Formats: sequence, C-alpha cells, structure tokens
Amino acid sequence: MSDGKTPWSPRVLLGALALFACVHLPAQTVSAPAGTAAPAGWGAIAAKQGWYGYTFNRASRADAEREAMAQCNRAAGRAQPCEVRAAFAQTCGALATGNYGEWGTATGATAGIAGQAAIAECGRHLPTEPCKVLVSVCSSPGPT
Repeated sequence: MSDGKTPWSPRVLLGALALFACVHLPAQTVSAPAGTAAPAGWGAIAAKQGWYGYTFNRASRADAEREAMAQCNRAAGRAQPCEVRAAFAQTCGALATGNYGEWGTATGATAGIAGQAAIAECGRHLPTEPCKVLVSVCSSPGPT
C-alpha cells in the first residue's frame, strides 16, 4: 500500500541536483582582490559535463592546471576526471557552455573579451543553440 510518497534513490536525487545546478549556476567573473600582491600570473579552467574549477595568480602553468583540475574533480565527484580547457598567463580566460554539452574557451585582455570569444567558440559547435559564459577569470602579472 502506498502512502503517496515517491521513494527517491540517491542517484536520482544527485542527478536532479546536478541538472538544477547546471541550469541555475550564475556566470562568475573572478579577479584578484584590490591591494593584494599577485604571486604570479598563471590561471586555468577545467571542466567536465557541467562541472568546473578555476584558479588564477599561480606561480606556474602546472600549478594552475593542477588546482583547477582538483577543484573540478571535487565538485564533480566522478570517476572520470575533468579536463583542463584553458590555461593562460597574465590575461583572462573564459568557459562558455550550451544546452547540449557544447562548450568553448577563450582568452582575452579582459573578462568581457574572453567571455565573448568563448561564446563565439561554443556557438561554432551547435550554432542554433545559445551559449552562455559559465565562468571568466583574470590572472594578474606576477612580480617583476
């Protein structure tokens, strides 16, 4: 006899939560806080099917990629690892995604320029669907 409640498995709940997060995640633009000394100028964005991680102002490309991957893998919690989609030095990078898994990354002098270029790159994969910037991040020049 049913009490009117639908049993939800953890897998179904996790899938619904992931779908909600992918649809409702706001686009983010990140840069170093004013007045802070930038340790170096490398940044990276890693992503995998709706999950992402990013970093900026790292000492090396390897450090930036490693941290972005670690953030993305923690967020995704999956057996399949995330992939580095962009690495950049002393500039901005952006990741844009569409409704059907298409994506694009780009770099530029500002977050806005990188974002527009990432949208254009994403749109080349499925031009009938609009792409949106998921994250844009800027990395400052390191100390000279």
